[in-house]
Amino acid sequence: MKQVTETDRLIGERITAARKLAGISQTTLATAIGVTFQQVQKYEKGLNRISAGKIVEIARLLGIGHAELLGSTDDVPGLPSLSRAAISLAQAFDRLPESASKAQLRRLVMALAEDVATERSEP
Repeated sequence: MKQVTETDRLIGERITAARKLAGISQTTLATAIGVTFQQVQKYEKGLNRISAGKIVEIARLLGIGHAELLGSTDDVPGLPSLSRAAISLAQAFDRLPESASKAQLRRLVMALAEDVATERSEP
């Protein structure tokens, strides 16, 4: 039997976060992927390894890309770790159709973030 690793634990954490953001229970996820509720608990705690096929299936059911489960912004130097609120906001923003309003919203958020950053850096 192969030992579980820190990567298994991190993937489990990402599954938990994505499942909660999607509003899906462990039982519902378990039924959808053909495993027991206890198996999903073990996946999420990083106690059992998850096959690549299950990762792809879980991601599809949660409405995300499988890469989101395999890696995080923490793994990429220079990118910030995202809060659940930020992930939720980004997912909602991504569902908006491309339009002038979406572009205006993007500019507004960027301007607000710049203002806050400027205020924090002023003595």
